[in-house]
Amino acid sequence: MTGETILSRSNDPVPVETRLQIVLAVMSGEITIAEAARRHGVSTESINRWRNRFVDAGKAAMEDGMPGGKGAGRGNLVDRRQRAEIQELKLALAEATVQLRIWQKGSEYIDQVPSQTSRP
Repeated sequence: MTGETILSRSNDPVPVETRLQIVLAVMSGEITIAEAARRHGVSTESINRWRNRFVDAGKAAMEDGMPGGKGAGRGNLVDRRQRAEIQELKLALAEATVQLRIWQKGSEYIDQVPSQTSRP
């Protein structure tokens, strides 16, 4: 849940920035999960959940959005739709170009074709 507010034991919300700082401190080894939980009045389960979400989101971003990652070229739904639309537009442009060239070639010979109104 993006943007969710976690309440500490004192029912004060723990802002996202604070959660991020806690997770980074725990992951860097500056502080233990238990100590962070005591200092901020939250459960160790909450901190574990924040850390897991942080790692999962980072992994997903690496897979989906980074060149050469496991999901390279996959992108998110909007990216995939845009790529599909680009392909459709390229095809339509190619077809229109072919039609235009045919008409241009045909116009070179228009003077050689007798007009229906020029019949005797």
